[in-house]
Amino acid sequence: MDLQQFQRNRQAFPPEELAKYADKYVAWSPDGKSILAADEDELELAHAIQAAGYNTAEILIAFVPAEDEVLLGGGLEVIE
Repeated sequence: MDLQQFQRNRQAFPPEELAKYADKYVAWSPDGKSILAADEDELELAHAIQAAGYNTAEILIAFVPAEDEVLLGGGLEVIE
């Protein structure tokens, strides 16, 4: 995964498209160009990504806050 490319692509993702996922966790493609899946439950999303055959080490799962919400950090690591 090229983190610089991921950041550039993620920054270019259309805000109106991202807004559709407000209050959900999203799984970003390794290049940051698309959202692979979304769910309200972070662990369920991680399991779905893994079940779909993706390498969870290459998929970033992030929470999409509502427009008026601010997040300060956090994370989840799924270990099987």
